[in-house]
Amino acid sequence: MWRLVLKNLLRNKRRSFLTASSVCVSMFLLSTLAMVYTALGAPIQDADSIPIMMVRRAAGIVFPLPLSYAPKIRSVPGVAACAGLTWFGGYWKDPANQFANFAVDAENVFEVQAGVQIPPDQKEAFKRDRTGAVAGDLLAKRFGWKVGDRITLLGSPWGFTPELTLRGIYTGGPADQLWFHWEYLNESIGGLDQVGLYWVRLEKPESAAQVGKTIDAMFRNTDNETKTESLSAFLLSFIAMLGNVRLVIFMIGSAVTFAVLLVVANTMAMSIRERTSEAAIMRSLGYQPSHIIGLFMAESVVLTMFGALMGIGGAKLLFDALALRQIGQFVFADMRLRPETLGVCFSIALGISLLAAFWPAYRAARANIAMALRYVG
Repeated sequence: MWRLVLKNLLRNKRRSFLTASSVCVSMFLLSTLAMVYTALGAPIQDADSIPIMMVRRAAGIVFPLPLSYAPKIRSVPGVAACAGLTWFGGYWKDPANQFANFAVDAENVFEVQAGVQIPPDQKEAFKRDRTGAVAGDLLAKRFGWKVGDRITLLGSPWGFTPELTLRGIYTGGPADQLWFHWEYLNESIGGLDQVGLYWVRLEKPESAAQVGKTIDAMFRNTDNETKTESLSAFLLSFIAMLGNVRLVIFMIGSAVTFAVLLVVANTMAMSIRERTSEAAIMRSLGYQPSHIIGLFMAESVVLTMFGALMGIGGAKLLFDALALRQIGQFVFADMRLRPETLGVCFSIALGISLLAAFWPAYRAARANIAMALRYVG
């Protein structure tokens, strides 16, 4: 059976190659769209298992919170650690070199980001140096930074240009960020004693809802009411500023899917029509219509899935290698093909292969044998 399928597919090598190539390119595009669509809906993979929440001003992310909130948040049952951070918004050398850089509570940031791994000597050097900084390994690799390098952040809305010394490079956690001392920023802008928001690490991820309610209730009816949310929800609030991009991506993806369906359906219709008389001969030899339908549909599945494997597999390898994390200047998401996205893409390819071949295969298998034998495709 499968030997016959392969022989039929190789009967017209050019047509099979062009069809598989079209499916490959189309499925590469579709998987890319699906990856972005998934990232916009769930910025971080397995976000529910990350025991980190964000505490921000309820009035909006642009409004700061008092420094005095930190010890109160730490006192909430279920909170393991808390660290303030402030978005700095600078760039390195050129405005094109945008990346996430924060002024952080150097004493507590590693307690919150427990997944971060950094050599102890580098951690201590960072804590001791008021103008020290640490960077994630992805960011350091991007710019070729090494421990001891001088880094100047330009273009910040704070109107301050910090001269930093890279004291450490960490792995794990947000590996595409740079952190420096919040005290350095606070002193340089006049001692406002405010932070942009608070990172909170939970003792147990399942306590997130209760901890969030407790923190927000603590500061209700104050001048600085808070909104506590998961890391994923926090990132989604930034993504919402882009508008309904997911709908646009869904529409484009639907159009690509329909185009692939037309390409495969046209190829299978031509192939089956040319072999109508062969199908009639097979029936006269005792083959059942179900055997003939299965043969033609197997050809469609093999051809389509081969092209899909090349396209989706290529997208997976490419985007895993690129490790893209930034959608816009302030919008971050893990843009890699996740297992669930791969499953959807391959399911779409399988559905296309079955839909494209079923009707022409059914007609050929059910045609009158005498008329089919006289048919010239």
